[in-house]
Amino acid sequence: MIDLKEQAGVAMNVRSQLGEPTGDPKVTLGALAFAAELGSLLWRMKYGQDVKRKGLRRATLLLANRVRWSGKFARGKFTGLDRKENRARRSGHEFERSHADIVERFAQRAIVEWVADRCPHCEGRGVFGRSGKPPSAKVIESECPTCHGERSVVVSEERIPFAHNGRAPMVFREYQRCDTCNGRGSIHKEQKPSRDGRQICPHCGGTARLAVDDAERALALGVSIELYRAQWERYFHMVFSMLDKVDGSAADTVRRQMRV
Repeated sequence: MIDLKEQAGVAMNVRSQLGEPTGDPKVTLGALAFAAELGSLLWRMKYGQDVKRKGLRRATLLLANRVRWSGKFARGKFTGLDRKENRARRSGHEFERSHADIVERFAQRAIVEWVADRCPHCEGRGVFGRSGKPPSAKVIESECPTCHGERSVVVSEERIPFAHNGRAPMVFREYQRCDTCNGRGSIHKEQKPSRDGRQICPHCGGTARLAVDDAERALALGVSIELYRAQWERYFHMVFSMLDKVDGSAADTVRRQMRV
């Protein structure tokens, strides 16, 4: 039986509805409508591949509101201003205020990582090897086996005794262009690709998930890498648990509505 999340993804994609023997897509989408707004938006982005700026913005605001209500953040404290900008604000000077506070930037980065969590190198499999696409053959240039790179071959050889100053035979050779390489000294041939056995993906370590990039997170938050590692790294684990809980709640709601 097809999974509910896969069934919802098929229902949201018009092209896949033609080839997938699933239930009525209207029933699936109607069941998803009973879920919470954040859960419905997450399902559309992750399983339906329907990532739009408006939906991402709405999901960011909903998640940021949940993060603030968790008690770990306060709107007055986390305004997205660094020490220099706070000093300028207190002294009455002009300063450039961020369009979104740091909590919203944090929520948006968390949603992006949660939705696009598959490793792009192994395509979410966690391994390389026989299950992947076979490598194509390579055309390499190698030395001609007939002339050994000399570009010509000997077709006739005669020895005249004592012709070389009367002390040694003289050798007369007749050369001809090599027919194998056509006088180039090298030939092109296909090298059969070597297929290694099943190996763990070195980028994700076999987890099939996108590796964590601390620098990208710090850049998205607008803080230094040291500040991110000191204060923000643990919050990502918290918000991912929150998103998984919202995802599970949406799945329970869809399952109940599908049974009605």
